[in-house]
Amino acid sequence: MARVSARFLGAELAAWRPEQGPRRIADFVDHTLLKAEAARTDILKLCEEARRHRFAAVCVNPYWVPLCGEELMDSGVAVATVCGFPLGATCFKAKAFEAAEVVRHGAVEVDMVAALGRMKGGEWGYVTDDIRAVVEAVAGTLVKVIIESAALTPEEIVRACEAAQAAGAQFVKTSTGFHPSGGASVEAVRLMRRTVGDELGVKASGGIRDCGSALRMLAAGASRIGTSSGVALAECLGPDPLPLGELLADPARHAASCRTAPCG
Repeated sequence: MARVSARFLGAELAAWRPEQGPRRIADFVDHTLLKAEAARTDILKLCEEARRHRFAAVCVNPYWVPLCGEELMDSGVAVATVCGFPLGATCFKAKAFEAAEVVRHGAVEVDMVAALGRMKGGEWGYVTDDIRAVVEAVAGTLVKVIIESAALTPEEIVRACEAAQAAGAQFVKTSTGFHPSGGASVEAVRLMRRTVGDELGVKASGGIRDCGSALRMLAAGASRIGTSSGVALAECLGPDPLPLGELLADPARHAASCRTAPCG
C-alpha cells in the first residue's frame, strides 16, 4: 500500500506563511481533469503538462490512476484521484472499497466526497463514520474530504471540517466542481482554515480559472488549488519562486501584469 511521503506532511498541510520562504505557484496546484468524456490522449496531455510544470499532483478519475502512475513515475508529481464522486451518496463501505482499490493501483492521494445529504440533515455521526471508513481503508495515504461548501451554511462548514478532523483526514476541500450551488469561495476557505488551524490542509477547488482567484484563495488560507487551468497559472506567474508575501497581501495588483488571461 502506498504511504504518505514526508513531502505531503507537516507544513505542507497548512497555509503558506512568509517564514516558509518563496514558493512556485505550481507547488500549490492539483492539475485536474475529471470530465467523464476525458480520453487517454487527454490524460496523457495532462500528465505531460504536470511533469513539465512540476505541479503538486494530477487529479483524475479512478480508472486513469495506473496510466498516470506510469507517466509520472520519478517526476515528483503525485497521483490523486476521487472517491464517491461526485455525489458522495454511496454507502461508506463502497467508498472504503473504492479508496483501497485506487491506492492499490498507485494513487497516493484520495479526494473523497463526504455525505452531503447527511450533513444537511445534521447526521454528523454518520458523516464522521463515512470519512473514517475511507481513512482507515487507506491508512497512510493522504485523504482530502470534499464538503461542497457552497451548499452548506457556515455552521455546517464548521461541523463538516470538525468531522473530517475527528475522522483522521489530512485535508478538507471545498468542492467537486460539479455541484450546481457553485465551487470555492474566499469566505468558505477562510472559515475552513480557521476551523482546522494548522493541523489540516485546505484545498480550494471549483471555479478557479485565473491567477487572481488562485492568489485570493491562497491568501485566505488554501494550501492546494484544484484547477484545470494550472498551465495558464504557471505560464502567467512563471516557473520561479514567487514573492508570495507581496502577492498575497494584495492579489488584485497582479491583474495589470497578467500574461495569459484577465485575472478576476
